[in-house]
Amino acid sequence: MELLQTLSEQIQEITVGGFPAYKLLMALGVLLLTLILQGVIAGVILKQIERLASGTESDLDDQLIAIIKKPLTLLIFVGGLWIIEIILVQYLSPELKTLISDILGLVAIAVTAYVIHSAAPLLGKALESLTLQTDTDLDDLLVPYLPKLFRTAAIIVVIIKASEVFLGASAGALVGLLGGAGVALGLLLKDIIYDWFCTIIIYTDRLYKPGDWVLISGVPGFFQVVEVGLRTTRLYSWDWASIIKMPNSRMVASVVDNWSQHRGDVEEWGITGILKIDGITADQVERIMAGIDEIFKSMGTFLEHYVYLFPIEGNARVIKYVSYHPPAGYTPANDKFHLSLMRLLEKEGIAANNVYIISDQDTYAKNMKIDISKN
Repeated sequence: MELLQTLSEQIQEITVGGFPAYKLLMALGVLLLTLILQGVIAGVILKQIERLASGTESDLDDQLIAIIKKPLTLLIFVGGLWIIEIILVQYLSPELKTLISDILGLVAIAVTAYVIHSAAPLLGKALESLTLQTDTDLDDLLVPYLPKLFRTAAIIVVIIKASEVFLGASAGALVGLLGGAGVALGLLLKDIIYDWFCTIIIYTDRLYKPGDWVLISGVPGFFQVVEVGLRTTRLYSWDWASIIKMPNSRMVASVVDNWSQHRGDVEEWGITGILKIDGITADQVERIMAGIDEIFKSMGTFLEHYVYLFPIEGNARVIKYVSYHPPAGYTPANDKFHLSLMRLLEKEGIAANNVYIISDQDTYAKNMKIDISKN
């Protein structure tokens, strides 16, 4: 026992370059085990995983394995170096210990960032397949931008970590500079960023979707939504047969009259108007209201209709009518109703210059887009 103890003490006293020989032997052993583990991972485990993945229909797993194959072996090597550093840490100067730890951390972060950067397109494909199973279109819009976001984030993290390792105290100034540049850029692009958030509002509140016909307050004409983009909404102008790009922030700020959304399962479009007639008697008002009601009933295609008498404005008697008609056959029904209304007024001896009709011309223009062949 004394001999073994003496031999152990003598071995511990042997140094090479200021390091105990047995510590160096331990470090060498860890390095050899790391290299062996790299070979086992690369030559056995990963090949087995590749063989299993080859039996699947999707090629995403094959591409992912190819991406992580080399970085995984490098991470194993970094882990081995980290264990060696723990073995030799008490014989290293504080500055050298800090430098080695920072470099190993940087390498680990860089390898992880490389995997994320390389696998970002695959992640985008996987998320795209998941969005096909959802009801909302917002995720379909955002998914194409996620790979770019992941790649940019990976690069930024590596840059910040590298600046911390090699610049030391100056890294804080770099981060502050980047933060200040981000604030300035945010102020410069605030309108664009606001449009992005308005896109979320459009989807979450279901204001409209591609294919809907809409009227927009302050913008003359009738439009069909062609595409809802990340910043703008593309609109087809029925009046000019042209495409208009409207910022999403303006669409949210405006009052959007969506003619493709209904109260329930029944599709209905309105025919409405206000008659202001001067110099007629109460009996005439009563006959006109009854005549309008009879026109709606006789046509037999309206879902609902209402005729109201409004308070007198000056010397004018005010009559309002509201009706709802299915989209199919709307245009001829609108024409027939108003022609019948004109004949009713002529029958009552009311001259055209005594009648002021208020109607929503933009709303009416919408219906001219209907396929007449269906009517």
